[in-house]
Amino acid sequence: MSIVDLIWIRKGSNKSKRFVELDLIRGVAIFLMIVDHIFWDLEYFNIMPMSPTVSYVLQRPVPIMFFIIVGISIIAGRKKKQLNPDQEKKYYENLIIRGLKIFNFGMFLTIVSFFAVPERPVFFGVLHCIGISIVLSALFLKYRVYNFIFSGVVFSTSLLFSLIQINNASIIHLAIGVFPDNFLMHTIDYFPIIPWFGFVLLGIAIGDCLYCGNKRRFKVPDFSKYKPAKFFSWVGQHSLEIYLLHQPVIAGFLFLFVRAI
Repeated sequence: MSIVDLIWIRKGSNKSKRFVELDLIRGVAIFLMIVDHIFWDLEYFNIMPMSPTVSYVLQRPVPIMFFIIVGISIIAGRKKKQLNPDQEKKYYENLIIRGLKIFNFGMFLTIVSFFAVPERPVFFGVLHCIGISIVLSALFLKYRVYNFIFSGVVFSTSLLFSLIQINNASIIHLAIGVFPDNFLMHTIDYFPIIPWFGFVLLGIAIGDCLYCGNKRRFKVPDFSKYKPAKFFSWVGQHSLEIYLLHQPVIAGFLFLFVRAI
């Protein structure tokens, strides 16, 4: 199951087809995120310092790509469904429940982080933000392409938040993006709703332009004949499990390696 499965695909449904390009882009984003985490772990275990270039290239563009794809996937899935008012209500209820499920996965990682890296636990990480963003998207899907404007408002609000000086931030402050100057030194994964929800709104607006019903408004090549495309597509379809499992596997291996040498 991938994050997009939790968002809009019903298992066993034969009425909706997957848009392979979304799986591919999501797979590439997850792969690059894993590469970034490998370099981070190598530095954490004092094996090899992380290159500033690697840090700059991976730690911002890759999450941006991932959040935009979340938004595109939500609207692409919504536009596949022709719903009556009762079905519409049920759809949004399911969307909210699925967002809360992803948020709960984030809370699970928070608990684990307090044991694994107590000096820098996760307070509001990527899964927390994606989960809440999916819940909030239920309010914005109907505005479709106008979400370009709303995303701009979110980004502008982020600039205003950067001017706020705060010393004792509550969890609400941290969730929305108001945090002390030294806060990033005390957490390993921080993705506040503002500005990151703005990228989901941007994805919703982009997806509204690119997809209509079960069809694309653009042409894509036949990726099925390319083995790398199959690999990244598979990664994209199983993004949630891979995201949850990759760090324990990498960190566990490096921990044993350090103990052995």
